[in-house]
Parts: sequence; C-alpha cells; structure tokens
Amino acid sequence: MKKLLLSIPIALLFIHFVYQSDGPNTWTQSLSGAGPVWSIAINPVNMQVMYAASNTTGIWKTTNGGLNWSQSNSGISNLVLNMVAVSTSNPSVVYCGGGSATAANGMYKSTDAGATWTAINTGITQTLNTVQSIAVNPTNPDNVLIAVWDGGTNNAVDGLYRTTNGGTSWSASNTGMGANKNVLCVAINPRNPNTIYCGTSFLTPNPPGTGPTFVYKSLNNGTSWSSSSSGLPTAATDINPIRYIDVSSQDTSIVILGMFYNTTTTNAGVYFTSNGGANWIQRSTGLPSAQATLPRSVLIRPGTTNQFFCGIAGTGVGGVYRTTDAGLTWTNFTAAPLTNTGIYRQFAFRTAGSGDSTLFVVNSGTTAPAQGVFEYTFVPLGINDPNSGIPTAFNLSQNYPNPFNPVTMIEYSVPNTAFVTIKIYNAAGSEVKSLVAQNHSPGNYYVSFSAEGLSSGVYFYKMEAGDFTGVKKMILVK
Repeated sequence: MKKLLLSIPIALLFIHFVYQSDGPNTWTQSLSGAGPVWSIAINPVNMQVMYAASNTTGIWKTTNGGLNWSQSNSGISNLVLNMVAVSTSNPSVVYCGGGSATAANGMYKSTDAGATWTAINTGITQTLNTVQSIAVNPTNPDNVLIAVWDGGTNNAVDGLYRTTNGGTSWSASNTGMGANKNVLCVAINPRNPNTIYCGTSFLTPNPPGTGPTFVYKSLNNGTSWSSSSSGLPTAATDINPIRYIDVSSQDTSIVILGMFYNTTTTNAGVYFTSNGGANWIQRSTGLPSAQATLPRSVLIRPGTTNQFFCGIAGTGVGGVYRTTDAGLTWTNFTAAPLTNTGIYRQFAFRTAGSGDSTLFVVNSGTTAPAQGVFEYTFVPLGINDPNSGIPTAFNLSQNYPNPFNPVTMIEYSVPNTAFVTIKIYNAAGSEVKSLVAQNHSPGNYYVSFSAEGLSSGVYFYKMEAGDFTGVKKMILVK
C-alpha cells in the first residue's frame, strides 16, 4: 500500500511536467528567439525529433519534442530559409530551402538528420531561386518536387522543379501548365505518390496582376500536369494566390486548399474537394473574409476526414481556425500566447503518449514575442469520438502513422450499438495486446496503441463487432 501511495504523487508529478511543456488543451510556445519561423517538419519514426526553418536564423532542431531547440546550420551559407521537409521513408534525409524576392538561396540537403548540409542547386536555373514549397515522395527520399518562385514582380519561367536522384540534378516539371507557373505550394498523395497537386499565385506585375489562379494535378509523379481548377474563381480579376494544399491521409480523395482574400471578400478562403480535385467547393463559413485576409496554411488532422485547421494572417483577424465538420463551419481556435496579428504559415501533428496528439503551428509575425513555434496538445486518453455524425457501416481504418514508433492511432466506425473488440497480434498470430473490449454506441472512434516493449516488425490488428471482422497490417520501426 505504501508503494502504491508513493507512486501516485510521482505519477501526478510526471503528468504535470509533461503537460507543462505540451499544454493540455491550451497553447504554449515551444520555440522562441529564432525570429520569424516559416516551416516545421516532424520525424515520422521518432516524433521527438523536429525541425523548424526560420527566415532569418536558419534551421533549428529539437530531439526532445520541443523542450529544447538548437541551431543546426553547418554548411548553410544563407540563413534565409522558408521550408524544411523530412523524408518519411528515410528520416535521416532532410531538405530545406529558402530565399526572398531580393535574395537568392535555393536548396540544401542533409543525410545525417540535420548535422550537416550541402547545397543542391544544379539544374535550378530560375532566378531568383526562392523555394516556396518542398514535397518529398513518401516512399523514395530521392524523389522531390519544389516550388521555386521569388514571389515578386517577375513571373516564373519554370516554377516547379523535380529531382529523382536526391538533388544531384534538377529539371523543370511544368509540362501541361499554362502561362501561370507562379507555383507556391506542392502536395503529394501520401498513399499514391504518383498523384501530386500544386497551386499557383496570379500573373504579375502587381498591381494590377492577372488571374485566375490554378490548381494543377499530376498523375505521373510530375512528368505532366493538367488543370484541376473546376469550382475555383475564374475571372482575370481573381488574383487570389493558392498558398497551401493538404491531402487527407485517411481518404486521399479529400483535399483542401487555402486561398488569399487578396482582392475580394467573397470567393476565397478554404476550398474542399471530395473527388480528388475534379471539382472544388468553397467552405469558408466562420472564417474572416475581409480583403487582405490571407489563409496561409491548412491541415487535415491525420486519421480524420472532417477535422481541418486553417492558419490566417490579417490585421486583427489573424490566428488559427478549426472545423470539425469538414469545413461547413469554422470557429476561432486562437488563444494566448497566439495573437490576432500573427502570420501562421504551416501546421504539423505529432501523436505520442497515451494517444495524446499535439498540433504545432509556426508564426512568422513581425514582432518577436509572436514569432516561433507554438503547440496545442489534445488529450484523448483512451477511446474518443473525434467525428460527429453516425456512420452507415462498420469500418476499421488504417492506423496512422504507419510505420510508427512507438505510438499509433487506430480509427474505427460503429453504425449501431455493438460490443467491440480490437486486439493486436504479432506476425506469428499470437495476441500481444487487447485494446478495446466494451459496448459502443453508434459513432466514429479512435484508440491509441503503444508498442513500448515490443520489437520491430509486422503486426496485425483485428476488430470484431457483431458479424463484422476487419484486419489491418501495421509496421513497427524502432
């Protein structure tokens, strides 16, 4: 009994320190003093390792989930960096790039998890070589696409570049695009890397500028492109840049984009497609829409199809906004220390602990207290219902992330009251853990699985409910 009583305050003390850094259901600042941060990337195998790209101080790295950060710029000659991206299939490979409308920079690559960097710009002939977006093929770290445009008064000649040899050489990737090659963002389908989306700005000079802006889609890994812009604004006066695109990991036919309210108060904001870009629908109710309100980032919460986040810059209306109904309605998710004058450029999600998920957002605002990396930890603790609405059928979804180390999330659907079991098995078919064994009301659920103490390898998870049986494979990488 004494040992039990002693363990309680120790456990509470541990929880206190974990939540003191991560902030359960509240925003806290993870990185300060780095200047304006434009990008963040998380190692998908060890999610305690993260990178942040600053537009003035280069690359910052943490190996303890954001408790401590340090600069990691060996080999980088120009610390004006806009983007950083980690390879999913080989997290030791990291790419970064940057520049501005007045200062060229280009691309860098690290093969030792950011310890050292090498410039990789052979074949990038466009000037200024300002990198706006980086997309790494999730199954091949040597296959990368980058958006290269200075964002200034000169229209891009190439706009998009691709490498298939890890940056040893680059070539233009714009076959099928029209005159508008001012590409700002690139996003790869996480389950079918041959499918890629990119979004453009308008044609300069500005003012006045000429629209419309476009989404281009490739089905052959960037070899050729076609417009995928049905439902987006079409007028020459619609000079509203498409700044960010995100593809759902749960259902890759669901894609969202963020479009500036550059010259309008109506036809911009967030657009949604559920058919892979065949047509887009505006879903911006609840978002601020004054002219010069700039949605700079969007994110679909991993493992879901209806929880989205949008990062907005705008005088007095900037902040983080959230929807739980696939964009039909948005609510302001901003709270101190975030401010309504920030510039929120990119999101990232980390899953850890007992299924706790931490949302990260970077801020490149003009004032020092608002700049840096901020985090918000959701604490699901066991089984939760992340989605509203009643499903029409039993379903067991693919875990996320996968491969994972050591925690992953499993989402499942229950259309009617039923007793549900979910169990984990090793490759030999032996049960290693029972995750769920209880009655469920109709709804959509998820549960976390921690593989601490288990060895690397292939595992299976099985759901049984009534007459339904579902089995999926997952891979533990340590």
